[in-house]
Amino acid sequence: LLEEMARAGLAGVEVHHRDHGEDAVRHLTGLARDLDLLVTGSSDYHGDGKVNRLAEHTTSPEVFDAIESRGSGTPVVRP
Repeated sequence: LLEEMARAGLAGVEVHHRDHGEDAVRHLTGLARDLDLLVTGSSDYHGDGKVNRLAEHTTSPEVFDAIESRGSGTPVVRP
C-alpha cells in the first residue's frame, strides 16, 4: 500500500512514533529510502489520557524544511 501511495504522490512517512518498535522503524526507514520518501516523527499529543509526551518524537529540521519547500498555499510562520 505504501508503494502505491508513493506512486500517487505521497511525500513522506511517519517513522518515529511511540507505537513503532525497533523492527518497524527499521522497516519503515528502509521503505522510505527505497521509495524516496521523507522520514517524519510525531508526538501525537492529544491531552490527558494518553501516555505520549509532547515532542517525544519529532521531525528533523531538515525534513521540516523539505516539507515546507514542497508545500503550496499559506507560508509557515516561524517564531
